[in-house]
Amino acid sequence: MPTCRAVIAQALTALSAIAPGDEASADELAAGLEALQSVILDLHDARGPLIDVDVSTPAYTPAENQRLRIQAGDTATVTLPNAVPIWPAPAPACDYGFTGTTTLPPTGTTASADGVQFRSPRDGTRIEIVGTTQGLYFYRADLNAWNAATGLALDDEAPLNARHASALSALVAERLIEALPGLYQPTPALARRIARGAMALMLRNGVARDPVMAEYF
Repeated sequence: MPTCRAVIAQALTALSAIAPGDEASADELAAGLEALQSVILDLHDARGPLIDVDVSTPAYTPAENQRLRIQAGDTATVTLPNAVPIWPAPAPACDYGFTGTTTLPPTGTTASADGVQFRSPRDGTRIEIVGTTQGLYFYRADLNAWNAATGLALDDEAPLNARHASALSALVAERLIEALPGLYQPTPALARRIARGAMALMLRNGVARDPVMAEYF
């Protein structure tokens, strides 16, 4: 599984900053870790808005793609879900699309995904916690786990699925060109790889999406 150190090493190798098998310097690793963190936060913002939830209960298990706000002075135990609702309301197929919208945010569960009411979280979905406590987590389907996406250390697992390691390292290399000016320049092949990496991380063709239904009223 790709650690942050491995992703940074790929990026530095792509820039010919280090030779394959060589160790990066402390300064290069520090710059790489900062670049990696910036890329992850850019992707977090680019993947669209989250559902905002004010947590007013002592314990809460969110669904995917939610931003939980813990009010000042409040305490809450947030448990990351093992499964999330298939539909936040009854399936549209059951009532020909006339299900009314609900004001209650969907909640997840620590139980198994039964395939009827709950499914596993989708790869790359997010849960953010703001307010009294802060945190950002990406779901990695290959590890079946939520990985922290902030406060990254070199030997932490990268927050994105292992299949995105090449694309992620390409974007880190692009960011390092600015962090290490005048030292390394991308080759034409790397420039094309950066473009493909950005497209892969935004489109994520291997991830299922909910159907989009038009609203007429």
